Amino acid sequence: MVKVIFIASLSHSGSTLLDLMLNAHPEVASVGELKQLGRFARLEKPNRQLRCTCGAESLLSCKFWTRVSDLTKAATGRAIGELNVEDYDEVESFDRDNAALFQAIATVSGKRYVVDSSKHVARLSLLIKNPALDVFPVFLLRDPKGQICSSKKSSASLVKLIGNYVRTNREIHELVKDRPHSVVRYEELVRNPEQVLDSLMRQLGLSFDRQQLEWASQTRHNVGGNGMRRSHSSELKLDEKWRDHLTLLQKLAIDAGTLLGRYRFAKSVQPKTMPGTS
Repeated sequence: MVKVIFIASLSHSGSTLLDLMLNAHPEVASVGELKQLGRFARLEKPNRQLRCTCGAESLLSCKFWTRVSDLTKAATGRAIGELNVEDYDEVESFDRDNAALFQAIATVSGKRYVVDSSKHVARLSLLIKNPALDVFPVFLLRDPKGQICSSKKSSASLVKLIGNYVRTNREIHELVKDRPHSVVRYEELVRNPEQVLDSLMRQLGLSFDRQQLEWASQTRHNVGGNGMRRSHSSELKLDEKWRDHLTLLQKLAIDAGTLLGRYRFAKSVQPKTMPGTS
C-alpha cells in the first residue's frame, strides 16, 4: 500500500516550501499539486509554467513523468493527461486512477512515501477513503494576517477572505481531527526548520535528514506551486509583508474575525504517528 503525505491548507500558506523540504528526504518523493497534473500534461497551462522543475521542456518530455505515464496507462489504460485527478463526482474512476498514479510515482521514484500538496479538502476527503492508499494529512497553518495579505491580490473583499480562512481551516480540522495527522505552522517552519521537520519526520516514522535544509539542490518534478519550486537557493526568509501592507484597522479586523478559529485549531488533538510507523 502506497504511503501518501497530503499537505492540506489554504493557498499562500507555505505548501510549496514544505513540499520541497519533504522531497529532499531520501525516502520521500514529492510531486507537487497532483490535482493539476492533467492540465500540465495536456499543456493547458501558460507556456512559462509548462517546463518540469527538473528542467525538461514539459512533463511529456520529462523521463520521470514519461515512465509514470507508461505505468498508469498499463494499469488503467490512461496516460497521465487522461487520469481523473480532480473530478470528485466520479468516485470510481477517481479512486482507480489516483491509486494507480501514486503507485506509479512510488515505483518510478523508488521512494516509500509520496507527497501530494494539492491542499484541497475535497481531494483529501476522497483519498482518505481509498482503501488502496495509506494517507497521512499534514495540516499546514499560517498566521491569518500573512495568508490574507498574500491573498489580497485577488478581487475578494477582506470579509470574504476572513470567512474563507476560518471556513477552510475548520473543514480541514474536522476532516483530520480523529485520525493520525500532523499540524505544521508556516512561521515555525521558517524560523526553526530543523526542529519542525524533525518532529514531522518522526511522526511519519522517518528520521530528519540534513539535506532537507538544502531542498533547492535536490532533483524535483513538482506540478503546480509558486515560483519557489524553481529556486536555486535554499535560503529561508519569513514572509511578513502584512506588517507593512495591512492597515491597523485591517489587522484588527483579521485578528477579531479569525479569533475563534485560531483558538480552536490551537486546541486541535495532538499529532499522532502514521499507522505502522511506531
